[in-house]
Amino acid sequence: MYDPTQGTIRLDVEVKDKSGYPVTGLRQQDFTLQDSGRPATIVTFHAFDAVREKPDPPVEVILVIDELNMQEGLQLQTAEDEAEAFLRQNQGHLAQPVSIYRIKRDGPWTGWYSSTDGNALAEEIAHQSAPHVSWKKPNVSVHAGPFPTGKPINFNVTVSLEVLGSIAIEERRRPGRKLLFWLGPGWQIDQPIKGELVQRSIELCIRMREARIAIWEATEWPSSNDQGNPLPTHDIVDPIYPEDMESGTSDSPSFTLPVMAMQSGGGVLKATNNLFTLIAKRIEEGSCFYSLTFDAPRTVQVDEYHHVKVEVGKSNTTVRTRAGYFDEPVFYDQPTPGIVPITVEQLEHTLRADRGASDREEAQQLSRMELTERLNSMRLRALESALPGKKAQQALIALADESVFLAPPAAEILPTAAPDAARQQEMLLQAIAYVAQTIPRLPNFLAERTTVEYGEAPRKPDAAWKTVTGDPSLYARTTTKAAMRYQDGKEVVEEEAAARKPREADTLRTSGVFGPILGVVLVGAIRTRGDLSWSRWEMGTHGPEAVFRYRTTREKNLYFTSSNYLTIDDSLGHSKKYEPFHGEFAIDPASGAILRLTLEADLEPRLPLDRSDIMVEYDPQVLGGRTYICPSRSVSISRQRVIMDMHGWSESYKVYAPFGTLLNDVVFDKYHLFHPTARMLPGFRPAPQGR
Repeated sequence: MYDPTQGTIRLDVEVKDKSGYPVTGLRQQDFTLQDSGRPATIVTFHAFDAVREKPDPPVEVILVIDELNMQEGLQLQTAEDEAEAFLRQNQGHLAQPVSIYRIKRDGPWTGWYSSTDGNALAEEIAHQSAPHVSWKKPNVSVHAGPFPTGKPINFNVTVSLEVLGSIAIEERRRPGRKLLFWLGPGWQIDQPIKGELVQRSIELCIRMREARIAIWEATEWPSSNDQGNPLPTHDIVDPIYPEDMESGTSDSPSFTLPVMAMQSGGGVLKATNNLFTLIAKRIEEGSCFYSLTFDAPRTVQVDEYHHVKVEVGKSNTTVRTRAGYFDEPVFYDQPTPGIVPITVEQLEHTLRADRGASDREEAQQLSRMELTERLNSMRLRALESALPGKKAQQALIALADESVFLAPPAAEILPTAAPDAARQQEMLLQAIAYVAQTIPRLPNFLAERTTVEYGEAPRKPDAAWKTVTGDPSLYARTTTKAAMRYQDGKEVVEEEAAARKPREADTLRTSGVFGPILGVVLVGAIRTRGDLSWSRWEMGTHGPEAVFRYRTTREKNLYFTSSNYLTIDDSLGHSKKYEPFHGEFAIDPASGAILRLTLEADLEPRLPLDRSDIMVEYDPQVLGGRTYICPSRSVSISRQRVIMDMHGWSESYKVYAPFGTLLNDVVFDKYHLFHPTARMLPGFRPAPQGR
């Protein structure tokens, strides 16, 4: 389940005393967090001591045997021996699940499974049994600088980065913290990195952070002429916080394995003798940690590097965590640049001045506008009829629909004094009676519902996805018609036919506009201890309307929203949540009929869903010689994070892209009573007996 209580960035933090032992029992108030020198607020905090409080799932251990960058013989044999010794300790009973990867010249290799059976994993290393997954040899050419002058990086570096990226994507699909031990000297880049390699390395850092991987590089491997010399003792090189991890500006080889290890919150293990004991010690220490989240600040710069510093208000302690992270505009919804705010009067003047413009030109101009006040249905129809073509008309409808939750122009607000409290109460009681008594007694009828679904243009596969698109236009994607039947107080969709093309995967659904939504709004406004107050007199289509504003609380489950979100295993989850809401409703002061209402969800922060709003207008309809108030138009708007399919490091995966808008413009018309019919057929002859 998507958890909006979590901050956007997670840090796994280890704290040690002066003797190097883990410090447990700390509380959130013992920690202070700085984001690029500025105080940051810790959103969530969890402490794990590996005894009473254990992470679920447990910390995962990843062993990478870097055969590609090792010398065959003593170096490779030493790495395999140390890995097997680690796996077979304690009779092969491992405290944490372990996964094994091996980088060979003909491609990466991984064991059958993640397991706590150390003996079985050691046998896989010893015999190099059939792998569970084996990627093809990467066929990529990474350059150190911009084309065409960039010098290609050597094959070993290319493959190493490709494998580490594949591991990050695979582990990103699994929850929990991971400690990755790279058995081998790793790769070296002997030239400044620019261009493509910088971008690939930044992406790699981002995916490793999402996967919660801390890398530990085991170094000081013996060469072939070290066989007669004593092996050095082991040591840990504490992580540093490199100042050159900036977005595409570094001219130094900052993405070598040691630097990436330190950036990830790991470090370097210097050992060739009894390395397995040092790995076991690091795992034991790494199982005692604190997990905290915080919100990245808003930014408009792609890959903006932020240095992170965590301190503990306890003397003689050291803290190990990630060195930093890359902040992205995509973390939050962003305003679209170049949008022109415009009033209804200015819009009308502009369209009159543009007479003679082509349909396409008019549509493009309208797509760059944003109304600052509501364009009502009557003025919308007048403007729509004067436009040159269908594209401009659809752009105008989308512009008007996005304005339906705003206040009307000042000229439509009547200067009439507000009614006294008694009259307000009387109108509200009339509205309650209307919903409770009149709506259930509506006759059975049929109507036609025409829905035009609007959405933003899909991004091209090679387009930038970390920031807002330059084209905010809403395009009419699909038009559908459905026969709506209202029978015994329930609305039923008889049939639905697409007028143009198949329905998009990301669609917006709204139901309940014939009756239920009226009850939801009134119950929410009057019976949930929410705020209900007088707003204004407003000139509607058929005369003055009394407008009230309201806001509900979370005490009643009245209105639910649903949206897709990205799960930890890279699939799509579906969230359904009841939310409080606010809005307005306009009452006919004579009859108490509700003529217009809005419902805007008050969503929690950090949800993939940023907006979920509905507007419904009602007009008189003559059915069977009597006049009834029925829905004539509705607008539904949803804005949520788009999920994109990506491909990299020989893997396919999903990421959150910027927020996108879905809008449904719905018209209800062709009302007529619904009567069951029976017809007598002449010439009926009874069947003979026995047949």
